[in-house]
Amino acid sequence: MEKLRHSVFWPSLLLLGAGLAYTLFGPDSAVGDLDRLARVIILFLRTPISVTAMASLGICVLVAISPLGKVRLGGPEAKPELTTWQYFSIALCTTVAVGILFWATAEPLYQYQAPPQSLRIAPESQGARVFAMSTLIHHWTLLPYSMYAVPAVLFALAFYNLGQPFRLSSCLYPLLGKFSRGGVGVVVDTVCLFALVAGMAASLGAGILTLGGGLSSLFGIESGPVLWVALGILVVASFIVSAVSGLQKGVRVLSDLNTKVFFALMLLIGLVGPSGDRIALTLAGVADYTVNLVPRGFLWAFDDKDPWLLAWTLFYWANWMAWAPVTALFLGRISKGYTVRQMMLFTLVLPSLFVTVWMGILGGSALVLESQSQSLLPKLATSGPESIIYAILDTMPLGTVLTVVFVIGVFISYVTAADSNTMAMAGLCWSGISPDSPDPPAKLKILWGCIVGSLAVIMICSAGVDGVKALSNLGGIPALFFEIGCAVSLLILVLNRKKFDV
Repeated sequence: MEKLRHSVFWPSLLLLGAGLAYTLFGPDSAVGDLDRLARVIILFLRTPISVTAMASLGICVLVAISPLGKVRLGGPEAKPELTTWQYFSIALCTTVAVGILFWATAEPLYQYQAPPQSLRIAPESQGARVFAMSTLIHHWTLLPYSMYAVPAVLFALAFYNLGQPFRLSSCLYPLLGKFSRGGVGVVVDTVCLFALVAGMAASLGAGILTLGGGLSSLFGIESGPVLWVALGILVVASFIVSAVSGLQKGVRVLSDLNTKVFFALMLLIGLVGPSGDRIALTLAGVADYTVNLVPRGFLWAFDDKDPWLLAWTLFYWANWMAWAPVTALFLGRISKGYTVRQMMLFTLVLPSLFVTVWMGILGGSALVLESQSQSLLPKLATSGPESIIYAILDTMPLGTVLTVVFVIGVFISYVTAADSNTMAMAGLCWSGISPDSPDPPAKLKILWGCIVGSLAVIMICSAGVDGVKALSNLGGIPALFFEIGCAVSLLILVLNRKKFDV
């Protein structure tokens, strides 16, 4: 225990404990209070949030074309630990998690039914369909991945090339210099750890709801608190075992399997779904996304008080930022031996292309089927977002087989993402991490896995999907300032590469 970073571990644990106590023993409106507080703060910070998201994408492009892009992580002679396929599969599965499984079919129906008032798009019209597809791409591809890529590249450079310790505060070394190791660094690491646990618990909550919906569809089991608790225990136990087994045995194997399941689902659903209409809708969505990236990215296209922004784009940006710090630790850790430009390719470009195709197939299926049958929106209203994908699969040939594969995919997807992030959380609390000794103790991984699982189950049992959103929003608020610091630090590194001798 002498290597435990007490100044980071205990404050984070106490903050989370206080939040849980307030939720369990506070007023009945505890979750609602937390959600309203987060919403007020996020709405106040809407401009910094949107500017940071767009700036992250611009900085990623600048890094890729600059001389810094040629720098090899770990030095000129460094060799990769992972093959290109392993690197791609781990990067993909660590970042998308269960989100694209939960929201790919539900979100476009929400957008189709109720597009933002600011854009004056008629609900349930052809324009609403195109907007829904465009928005899926906007929320799930280049911008969120750039928010991951900026701190990930920065951490990899700091850890492997600048000799900085395995800490998130090391990302701010180009900006803060020696102060990144002092009290400021401790505060950064503590706040980011809290943000990550909140974001990860939100993701686990979405995963449990999706698994519950699948089992309900397959076996008629009621999707409720009893099932959610059982699923939470199963998922947490699985990703703890994987995390304890290490990168090469657990994360690598699961990521490989998970990626193959993703591709199998895309192929199967793509072959049996309404392909012609879906392709046309996807292409229209990509075109609309490209044309409107800047005005919608900076939020210029929307009225300041449009409630849609807070419910969707700002909610997502808060969620991505909550995940960004720990994702940076893990992606940076596995990137040794690759160049910065290659890291951008595997953590930004390729995942964005994959998710675009994924959203086109699954989100397109939802929109086309709804326009043909008008059956999915009533299902959304009565059974919740977790039910939509299973309602779609039921309409397809081999629907039961597809549902089984999808449920397996949901389970593996969350376990894959969670075990990598559990490793990163534990590493953030441990001072003994180095390029030669990259793994924290198993006890820390188990502890953080149990904390995340408990938080997720309590929130969804008490507040359902609203609890998930409240956690995401709370986690994203402090992470915003870390993301801003990383953007400035990486820009400094690009402009002063020789000074830092990377």
